[in-house]
Amino acid sequence: MKSFKDYLQSQGKSKSTVSHYSSYALDFLAWLDKDHTEPENATAKEVLSYLNHLQKKGQESKTRNIRLNVIKQFFNYQIEQGHRTDNPVQHLRIGGAKTKKLYPILDKQQLDKLYTDYKIPDEKDERAKRNWFESYRLSKARNKAILSLMIHQGLTTPEVSNLQLSDLKLKEGKIFIAGGRKSNERTLELKSNQIIELMEYQFTTRNELLKYCKGETNNLFISSPPFGRNYNVRTDCKEIWKRLSQEIREQNNYFINFKQVRTSVITHWLKQFNLRQVQYMAGHRYVSSTEGYLVNHTEDLQKDIDEFYPF
Repeated sequence: MKSFKDYLQSQGKSKSTVSHYSSYALDFLAWLDKDHTEPENATAKEVLSYLNHLQKKGQESKTRNIRLNVIKQFFNYQIEQGHRTDNPVQHLRIGGAKTKKLYPILDKQQLDKLYTDYKIPDEKDERAKRNWFESYRLSKARNKAILSLMIHQGLTTPEVSNLQLSDLKLKEGKIFIAGGRKSNERTLELKSNQIIELMEYQFTTRNELLKYCKGETNNLFISSPPFGRNYNVRTDCKEIWKRLSQEIREQNNYFINFKQVRTSVITHWLKQFNLRQVQYMAGHRYVSSTEGYLVNHTEDLQKDIDEFYPF
């Protein structure tokens, strides 16, 4: 029979994590044993009592949330082994466990404003006669297309940097995002205005940018030469992120960085879609990563016990 340690290893946990999680599970089992409760008979009431016990001992919500996650996985392990048919705390959250809310969340209006405030200069611009203006205008058009993908599809900066021409499925109105060491691949829908914008970028803007670059590349988004100087195409796009961040911050003082944008996007998704849908859209390998973005408003576990389990 597979042990709980084997189960954790099959979930891709590191040796250190397996060791810690096994220790936490044993502590929970010892708690159950005090009341002569078998693990397969444990309910949400016992789990809430245990978490309340940890709270009284002074454990912070982040630590208790880790313990709760271990208990969830232990129940899933029991289901896999045929010892029980349900996970009584699958949807339980701990108040204050905001492990992924590292930045102030931008509301939808603020996210939209990041995009609408980012302007592409035209020939009426007072700088239009400068020799570097055309490459500057092209880079602004590219950046606006990038910003759209980050705001609507929640892409990370590495994911944008690694996008290939073949990943853009304009006829289908979709975009493919390749998986990475910590993320899963996914295909996401594009909004109608994005299809038009990305079509303009792919067939016009990008071709013009290539004239300033040395060599060929299949990368969808390419760097433009600063002030009209030629340099080799770089796949990491570090120059893009540096300049784009500076420009956005000058226009919107509430913008911190692109991780804040992604955190905000995922937080809003969780209000519209179920956990598994958001896990797929965000490219999270494990649903626990998605759960980290959940903000629960339960403030007192003892109140939950009294309200839902009065007897």
